Amino acid sequence: MGKANKNNWRKVLKWALALLGLLIVSLFAIPSMFNDIISNEIKKGINSNLTTQLQFKDSNISFFNHFPALTFSFEEVSLASTKPFEKDTLINAKELGFGVNVFKLIFSDKVVVNQTYLTDCNIYLIKDAFGRTNYDVYKATDTTAVAKDTTASGLNLNLKRLQLDNASIHYIDNANGLTISSQGLNYNGRGGIVDGKLELGSRLEVTSVDVTFNHTDYLNGKKIKARSFTIYDSENLSVALDKNTISLNDLKVNFNGNLDVFENGVAYNLHFKTEDGTLEKVMTALPPKYAEWSKEVTLKGNLEAKLQLAGFSGIVPEAAAVNKMDLEVSIANGTVKHHKAEEALENLYLKFKGDITNERFNVKLDTLDFTLNNERTYGHAYLNGKADSLYVKSAIKSHLNLNILNQTLNLPDLNFNGILVADINSDGIYQPQTSRLPKTNGILKLTDGSLQTSGHPEPIKAIELDAIIENNGETYDASTLTIKALNFSFLNNQFTSAAFFKNFDQPEYDITGKGTIDFTALNEVIALPLAITNGQLTADAHLKGQVNKPQSENANSGTLSLKDLAFTTDVLQYPVEISEGQFLFLNDKMAFTNLTVKHQSSDVIMDGYFQNYLNYALLSEGVLQGDVQLKALKIDITEFFPKEEQLSSQTESITNTNTIENVVSGVMQIPKNLDLAIKVNIDSLNYNTLIITKLSGDLGLKDQGLFLKNSTLNMVEGSAKIEGFYQPTSLKEALFSLNLDAKNLNIEKGYNSMELFKELAPAAAQASGSVSIDYDIAGVLDDTMLPVMPSLKGKGTLKVHNVQFDGYKLMGKVSEKSGFDALNDPKISEITINSTVNNNVLDIERFKFKVSPFRLRAEGQTTLDGNLSLKMRIGLPPLGLIGIPVVIEGTSEDFNVKVGKKSKDLNDETTEANSINTELEDLNKRKEALRNSESTNKINTLQQDINQIKSDSLKTKE
Repeated sequence: MGKANKNNWRKVLKWALALLGLLIVSLFAIPSMFNDIISNEIKKGINSNLTTQLQFKDSNISFFNHFPALTFSFEEVSLASTKPFEKDTLINAKELGFGVNVFKLIFSDKVVVNQTYLTDCNIYLIKDAFGRTNYDVYKATDTTAVAKDTTASGLNLNLKRLQLDNASIHYIDNANGLTISSQGLNYNGRGGIVDGKLELGSRLEVTSVDVTFNHTDYLNGKKIKARSFTIYDSENLSVALDKNTISLNDLKVNFNGNLDVFENGVAYNLHFKTEDGTLEKVMTALPPKYAEWSKEVTLKGNLEAKLQLAGFSGIVPEAAAVNKMDLEVSIANGTVKHHKAEEALENLYLKFKGDITNERFNVKLDTLDFTLNNERTYGHAYLNGKADSLYVKSAIKSHLNLNILNQTLNLPDLNFNGILVADINSDGIYQPQTSRLPKTNGILKLTDGSLQTSGHPEPIKAIELDAIIENNGETYDASTLTIKALNFSFLNNQFTSAAFFKNFDQPEYDITGKGTIDFTALNEVIALPLAITNGQLTADAHLKGQVNKPQSENANSGTLSLKDLAFTTDVLQYPVEISEGQFLFLNDKMAFTNLTVKHQSSDVIMDGYFQNYLNYALLSEGVLQGDVQLKALKIDITEFFPKEEQLSSQTESITNTNTIENVVSGVMQIPKNLDLAIKVNIDSLNYNTLIITKLSGDLGLKDQGLFLKNSTLNMVEGSAKIEGFYQPTSLKEALFSLNLDAKNLNIEKGYNSMELFKELAPAAAQASGSVSIDYDIAGVLDDTMLPVMPSLKGKGTLKVHNVQFDGYKLMGKVSEKSGFDALNDPKISEITINSTVNNNVLDIERFKFKVSPFRLRAEGQTTLDGNLSLKMRIGLPPLGLIGIPVVIEGTSEDFNVKVGKKSKDLNDETTEANSINTELEDLNKRKEALRNSESTNKINTLQQDINQIKSDSLKTKE
């Protein structure tokens, strides 16, 4: 029995050794046997599926690179980026390996790749400012057809595993100002197809990740660990994120949700939740400077946070078209204390829940409570509704020593001091359309305040704020705001101010301000919530009265000086710079002199005065009135057009900016609530290639329209009188009307510099000489600030003087068909042509002209898109009593000239009356009613008053 067992074990051992030997032989034999098949199929599959070239130094096949998988590997791999970045590298790696299914390889003729390995690699992902990417290297294929074709031979990609070892990934998104760099990234993703859905589970570890957004570091050297389970539904183009956990240093965050891709848009709904969160763990995930700060701070307390983000872009189904942010945060038993501080911020409690869905607010701050230096700060707030109709209930009470708080926190790059006292309660509805405000009573007081940041070496000192707000009637007219003091000192400039406002519907005001504000330096200390970015303001003014009351009851006096002031506005593309300006408050008028303004290359100097300026400043419907004299050496009108960067052609490098150009992307906007009469005198006005010189006239801004009257100018070697108006009706469309009376314009220069000239006189392309135009025309401008041709309507007269045609195709064909050589490239001394334009048709009345020895007559129609229907009569010498009829039909590029045939009218088909006619007539009436600017003498008198006050002020200082 024992001997039999011994023999059995020997047999088992022999078979085991035989199998082991066979396995070892197979490990070397199979790669050799199938090397050519695998190599050819993988290389062919890569070349057929990639749009760029994969380069490598060598290749091999082995079981030992990623045992036990049979792996075909490319060594020293480099993959180029797609156009226009083909000179840049997308991926370089020590190894790119493909795991092959051995059983499919042996028992069928298929090479099935189900694993991919990328080792010691650098991946560069780029998205430029125009949305072009360098990583779209995979050719689009019909994946459904491939999946169904189970009999096809060759390469089959059915990835069940993706593994990255020691990868560095760099993502640069110039379109959104985002940069992500990761080092030491290890990723292991496994999964398969279940019920037609690709399910992937993965593990991710990153040694170091940096995230920068809009030049601010949000992560720097952070470690990340993540586990995720993801479901890809290719049939419905959706991604479901489930069972995902990510660790940012010590903070763990669970997240799930879904991403749905539709034909013309994408929608997402993501949920995040902290796991075992504390204040200390949260600080490790904050931007670098705060993470370093947290190492020197004692942080205690529990923190729980939930965040839901839902949104969409493009066109998505109605059910998915939701913009939502839902945030819940709670902190309990919190303590914060810097190691160098004596006092701690203790008993910190916070409970917040906020929901913003499709512009509707539902925000609830249940608790905000903490203690510092035995002084308690506490409050709560509730907001519900929309921005124009919002229920508010809030309360805050604090007596806070900011000196101690500054020491307790010791925040990086920030120092502050002072004593802050607040006691404010609000309850009611904010609804500006009905002049409703919440019932509010409160005080806000700051004494001995100071503020210093890393942006400037000097602090803002002596900050004083003492404000009281009262509203017991829940209406605008029951509101009172008293600012007893708003003072500060900065860079040896002291500014003091006080204000009183009562009845916000028709505000009574009493405002004083004295001192200098340096906006350039202030913006270095802290980003001000103002449009002003640079410059200085010096004030010594007292304003007292009530808006919408007779100006005789108001007492406004004082001066205001501006120097090197720069500000931005939504209406203009470039910043506005005021190099200097002097203002004088004279009750109902705010006069100004030598107001020097620059906008890009445009320079103007203005003198004059404004009225109703406080109504304009304090009331949303207030209209600023004024009379201005404007002088300018140069104005480029195109710089006031909205523009955006666009590509003019493809580039070969991301750094090549030669193919980027600014193109007009909308119509010029006119500010609201202005009623200004401006006497203009402009040396040079540029409009694209047209240069206008010595422009003078009356310009009006009213009702968001621009009106021009009594103007004279020189252009294209001639002179002109112009009247007209312009009014935007949207961001992309505007109405215009032009009354032009021009004398002796150079035809060649006019054709090359005036777009409308080309449309109304296309024959000028082959002519030289001079022309006079007396034309009224109106219509619509599109989003490139060019006329919409079918909208044009007008009439007028064109007079031609001593014109020589050269290569004029129409007269050349008439000459050829008639046999009269004199009609080819004729010289014409004088023609008067009357015409009308309507419904895209230019209707030319009958006119006569001489081409020696013939007397000609012409009339007919052309459409503004190039169709012709003209009639001519060639009067034979000596008196032209006998004539030859000529008919010209076709297009401006391809037309026929026939003798004796009557042509049809191009505007026989009636169209609906242009909808803009009523608006154009209304604007014409307003232009005629436009008031002229005040006399030069009156404005000069105001300037003398300003200079006298400045002189008196200097004497007082002496």
